[in-house]
Amino acid sequence: MDRISLKHGEERDIMKFQELLAGKQINWDRVKLIRHNLTKEEVAANYERGYLELYQSVQNHARFRNCDMVISFLGTEGTNGVFRGCYRVGDSKPYIRAQFPEDFTPDSGMAEDKSVVYELVKTDLLADMKDRLVIDWGKGTINWCQNGTTEKELLEIRPTVSEISFTSYDKVLLSFETLHKIVYNKAAYKEWEEKLSAVAGVYLITDTKTGKHYVGSASGEQGGIWGRWSEYARTKHGGNKRLKELITADANYCNNFQYSILEVFPIKRDKHEVLEYEQLYKKKLWSIQFGLNDN
Repeated sequence: MDRISLKHGEERDIMKFQELLAGKQINWDRVKLIRHNLTKEEVAANYERGYLELYQSVQNHARFRNCDMVISFLGTEGTNGVFRGCYRVGDSKPYIRAQFPEDFTPDSGMAEDKSVVYELVKTDLLADMKDRLVIDWGKGTINWCQNGTTEKELLEIRPTVSEISFTSYDKVLLSFETLHKIVYNKAAYKEWEEKLSAVAGVYLITDTKTGKHYVGSASGEQGGIWGRWSEYARTKHGGNKRLKELITADANYCNNFQYSILEVFPIKRDKHEVLEYEQLYKKKLWSIQFGLNDN
């Protein structure tokens, strides 16, 4: 374990990720570390659809050929890497695009004549650390696949306790009170920030007192759905005209609001395309004529 100097001569220990697996008889020369960067559109699209493990299994013929284990991380910001899992490498088979889900998004390097699908079996190694353990990938973020002997500094292990669990985008159903709690307690609900920051989308605010709807959208320029919803947590109305009128008349009226997601898109999706879907949902729900949208 190394040591690092801090201000005023203070020092702290630097723990390496590999140290967490000491005693597990891992041959690090036969391990690959991979980091999926959410700023890459293909990664974001497959991540939001639950295809990240499928995505990482498609590689060129030689990528994991002399490899016993793959350890996967997700890059959510800067040079960080959020632990996803340790996978035992099995056999490979030809990559055939037609055998994958229609909404699976291959990247430019995936071709049937150049790629194979590796059998990657998730192990129970550090299973309780999934989405909690964060490393510093280092300066070479462009090198998304590195040897297991490349030491990675452990940045943090996030708390396990969260009374509000994120399950999937289509199951998001939050009261204003819960949304406010999540936004103002980011350390405890880090997964919510990661998931909602990773996507653009069209969302729905329902006035549970009257049944009226407000349809809104959030693009990557706004920090995704997380950035937009954070505004609602802070202002109660997000600057929307009819919502603002309700809050002006009754400062606590926000407690009648319920937040859900109608459709998600990759964070880099053109904002004009997102706005087109917003208008479509306004028409479907008649939220201008009978709801809380004013245009």
